[in-house]
Amino acid sequence: MPIVSWKEQMSLNYPPLDDEHKDFLEVINQAVVASKQADFKTMDVVFEKCYDYVRDHFSHEEDVMERISFPDIEAHMKAHQIFIRNISEFRQQYEVAPTSRQKQEVAEKTVAFLSVWFLGHVLSRDKLLKPYLVRLRNLPPRMNYS
Repeated sequence: MPIVSWKEQMSLNYPPLDDEHKDFLEVINQAVVASKQADFKTMDVVFEKCYDYVRDHFSHEEDVMERISFPDIEAHMKAHQIFIRNISEFRQQYEVAPTSRQKQEVAEKTVAFLSVWFLGHVLSRDKLLKPYLVRLRNLPPRMNYS
């Protein structure tokens, strides 16, 4: 699986989400290199970063969708849940793989999944948000009272 570069067509023209997508793309590219080199320490970190991404980015993106009254929010959230289920299954397979070779095979499958999922999700599902994101310019900022 080759390194994936950020392309302007991936941009939502909303820096908070674009920056998070770019950060996750870096994680995917770390996974590409780690899987090729059988670098299991880095793959462990990649799985942790996937969970961080799920927790932080999906929550942020779903909050944005609510704020802009995105009409397809339920389907988008289901796509997030499918990602969570898939990455959890890959991690479980990775952790129980009895040999280094099998661990590397799972790492390679994980990388393929991450690359395909990211490109498909950003270029199809997330792009649907773009016309609605202009609404954020007219909304007051969220107040944090905690």
